[in-house]
Amino acid sequence: MNRLTMMLAGAMVLALLAACGGGGGNSANTAPKPKVILRKDVPADYKEKKPPAGVDLKAQAVIDKGKELYAGKGNCASCHGAGGKGDGEQGKELNPKPTDLTSAEFQSVSDAYIYWRVMTGAVGGPSGSAMTGLIGAGEEEGWQLVAYVRSLAGK
Repeated sequence: MNRLTMMLAGAMVLALLAACGGGGGNSANTAPKPKVILRKDVPADYKEKKPPAGVDLKAQAVIDKGKELYAGKGNCASCHGAGGKGDGEQGKELNPKPTDLTSAEFQSVSDAYIYWRVMTGAVGGPSGSAMTGLIGAGEEEGWQLVAYVRSLAGK
């Protein structure tokens, strides 16, 4: 009786695995797994940061200055691409790939998160990113880049 119970239990487990796509064969469950993105929490000294007086993140002049930094001094476009899709020439060989700055997932982070990453980079983060910070930048330039990155939403 014990052997029969064991055989029935084993058959049930195999049937469940096959039904759930865990049988290792041709499964009907071919949906891609969601991309897991690891993001550190914003450190306390950046968490409450706000743009300085006179830096309006929605002002076209601020966005334009951020775009200049993105393409030039910031060197962001080399990895993130001209349009922010993560498809820049230098980013093609990186693992992990550069973030798509236009994506809803990325755009859901706080302004403080973007500012922190712009200013400090992400090297040594949980994802193993190679992103460096905006070396020698002042606070205003950091926020100008935030403004430009925000302008990329959904493009």
